[in-house]
Amino acid sequence: MTNIQDNRRDDAVNVAPQFHQVLYEDDKMRILKVTVPVGQVADMHWHPHNANYVLKSGKLKFTDPQDNSKEVELAEGMITASDKDVFHKVENTGDTNVETIQVKLKY
Repeated sequence: MTNIQDNRRDDAVNVAPQFHQVLYEDDKMRILKVTVPVGQVADMHWHPHNANYVLKSGKLKFTDPQDNSKEVELAEGMITASDKDVFHKVENTGDTNVETIQVKLKY
């Protein structure tokens, strides 16, 4: 297993390593286990094109750089995806720890 850290300072793993664990990485993709405990906040960070598989359900609040926010209920087994680069802050506003497997494509 390789662990090639992205050189971007705003990359999620660099900004919030306590929530983002690299499980696998090569030159085409990076797979993370993301865990956001109840009440915790991951400061503003960047993700490239990605998909998430929800392992443990819960509620997250996403805030973009313009301070627009939305709360999302995630259910176990749900898949979410982003087809573009994303900048956001994430807060667990629910009463359960949220866990996902995130696959980020590199291009």
